[in-house]
Amino acid sequence: MNHPHTHRTAVFRSYICLLLLTACSYALMYGPQPMFNIICQDLAVDRGHIGLLVSVFMLSLSISPLCVGLLLGRLGIRRAVYLSSGLLALSGILLFGSTSFGQLLSVRILQSILTPILLTSAMAGIAEVFRHFDMNRALAGFVTCSLLGALAGRILGGYAAEAFGWRYALTGICCFFIFCLLLARGIPQKIGGSAKVHKLRDYLLVLRQKGVAMLLFVEACGIFTFAAIGNLIPLRMQELGQGQSEGLIGFMYLGYSIGLIASLAFNPLKRLFGSRGRLLRAGALLFALSLSTLYPPSPWWVFGGLWLIALGEFVVHSVAPGLINELATKSQQCDRGMVNGLFLSCYYLGGVLGSWLPGYLYARLGWLCCLASMVAVQIASLFCVIVFVKTVFMPQGMR
Repeated sequence: MNHPHTHRTAVFRSYICLLLLTACSYALMYGPQPMFNIICQDLAVDRGHIGLLVSVFMLSLSISPLCVGLLLGRLGIRRAVYLSSGLLALSGILLFGSTSFGQLLSVRILQSILTPILLTSAMAGIAEVFRHFDMNRALAGFVTCSLLGALAGRILGGYAAEAFGWRYALTGICCFFIFCLLLARGIPQKIGGSAKVHKLRDYLLVLRQKGVAMLLFVEACGIFTFAAIGNLIPLRMQELGQGQSEGLIGFMYLGYSIGLIASLAFNPLKRLFGSRGRLLRAGALLFALSLSTLYPPSPWWVFGGLWLIALGEFVVHSVAPGLINELATKSQQCDRGMVNGLFLSCYYLGGVLGSWLPGYLYARLGWLCCLASMVAVQIASLFCVIVFVKTVFMPQGMR
């Protein structure tokens, strides 16, 4: 029988490994963003297509909830972690040798298929090793590491690309997966069984629950604009005469760190505004208004505005998923797995459109038209939030 101290050590080691793999996954997903300009130059890529390097990840995450669940049920957690992490590490070799945009995009497509497998395995592994501990706090660590990984990939990846080149920077991220696997011995192998396959009418039942469709639309709008801005910052910085410094471009993403504060300060913010409905409305209004900071032709306006934009987005994102789950499962006709799978699909489908369409508009019609499209999306989102709070949230007496 294992000594309790030995068991706790194994749990801690497994947890750290899964958190590091989560951070590396998000760093790999968003790492190319500050390098867009130099990749465009090196591989002769049109500015309207460079965002596909991130879009493919969004698309994969939007269709993965069911497929990955079935695969994980057959492979088991530990095997899925080893397989996906090992292949992601090896993909760095292919990435380094890419000599055309088509080759680079093919590698990113491979990585986008493996990443949801790893992230789902990490969540399942955390839930398994912490089943007798504080699981909610453990999963909060997963969310925090996803934010930190995305931030580190952009900022540190930008400086690494400026110092060593974009190939070395992105390959370096892949190498970290090997280091993480050294801690992976204690990850449970538990086979989860076959995931339940839901029918179309099951998902339509979720959408028919009052208020759910509006909130799903709000979340899709939020990631549409947020993903667009993340892809467009390098291109806008180039237009403003600052496009040659990947380190400076990466630094522009520092404002995204406000998301950590917004997530951790959810309860104090809720008390400050009096209810989740008022907090949701304030976040949506801030998000829509702060987009105006991207119009002045100054990189420091962009830098300052990103703090406000990120705060608005993360406030909305901290409130809406909980409300969606509460409303969808109130009738006890919809299980949480189905609800959250639909949520993730809608959320990342918004990201797919946002990471491509505004960039296409920017390349063809200029910054003003691109910015106008994002403002229009957020005004539509704000309108839905106002209607939701007035017709669903307040009448049901929700807090």
